[in-house]
Formats: sequence, structure tokens, C-alpha cells
Amino acid sequence: MARVSQPPYPPPSRPEPRPEHPGARAEQPYDPAHPGHATEPAYDPAYPPQPTGPMDGSAPAPPPLPGPEVSTGPRVGARARSSADRAALTAAVLGVVGFVLLVVGLSVSTVGITLWTAVPAWSVFAVLAALVAQVPHVPSRGGLSRGQAWQVGAAGAGGLALFWLLVVVFPGGGATDRGFVLTLATALVAGGVWLRRRGS
Repeated sequence: MARVSQPPYPPPSRPEPRPEHPGARAEQPYDPAHPGHATEPAYDPAYPPQPTGPMDGSAPAPPPLPGPEVSTGPRVGARARSSADRAALTAAVLGVVGFVLLVVGLSVSTVGITLWTAVPAWSVFAVLAALVAQVPHVPSRGGLSRGQAWQVGAAGAGGLALFWLLVVVFPGGGATDRGFVLTLATALVAGGVWLRRRGS
């Protein structure tokens, strides 16, 4: 039986590629290992990109602005100086009043006799001691420091206290009017010196 030869089949036709337009992006074939990503939009200066990460709480508050510092040093210092000035003035007034009362007490007569006549040496000693006790109240203090002036005043007050003990108390004159005035004078002079020490 004779074999009939057939003509060869024509090769399969391939799809013609589509014409590309200028400026068009060529599509890439899909690859399962590398899936396609969404295209990023173009950057617009009017709308800058915002952070997209997780927000853990609100943004930290800015530190407070430093305000004007209030200093209490000058106020405390002025208050301390004012208290010291009042103490010094009070001490000076006590010293002066005590000195005046001392002179008055020395001039008080008992049975027609004053201490200026009875014990003139002790009377002069008491007046000098009371004057020395006024040294801490003098503004210039005779060139002495504050501590030295107070020591001199304390010595004067001690001398006046010695006069009061030996001339007024021990002879039994403390119960008289003259003894009362001299006791008050001694207390005021000594109190002024002590108060000056506290205010220094």
C-alpha cells in the first residue's frame, strides 16, 4: 500500500509584541519568589512624609522655660540688720538710763548724807565703771573692735556690780529708796551690756 506524504505543518505563530508608548513603564513578569511592591508616590514638598511607626504614648512635653529667680538673701540680710539695729538701740537706751539713775542714786540723801559725802571714792569708782560700761554703745568704739569694746563694757559693768554689792547690799542699804535706785541703775547698765553682746 502506498504511503501518502503530507506536507509539513507550518510553525506556530508567536504573538506580536504590543507597541510601547513613549514614557510608559514596561511591565515586569510576575515572580512568586519576589512579589511585586506597591509603587511609592512621588514626593510632594507641600505634604512631607509623616512617621508611620507605632506611637508609644504622647510626645514628651518640652522642658519648662526658666523663670526669674527670686532671691531671698537680701531680704533676710536686711531683716537681720534691722533686728541688730533695734537691739543696739535698746542696749544704748538701757545704758544711758542706768547711768542717769546711778548719778541720781548717789545724790539721794539718807539722814542728810549722800554717798558722795559718805564714800566719795566709791562713788567716783561707780561713775567711772558706769562710763566704761557705755563703750560698746559708742559708734566709733574708740578704735576697738566689736568684741574688744564689749569686753571693756563687761569690765565696767562688773565694777559697777562690785560697788553695788559692797556699798549697797552688804551694809544693808538695799532696803532704802537709795538702794532701790542704785539697784535699778546697776541692772539697767548690766542689761545694756548683755543685750549689746547678743546684738553683735
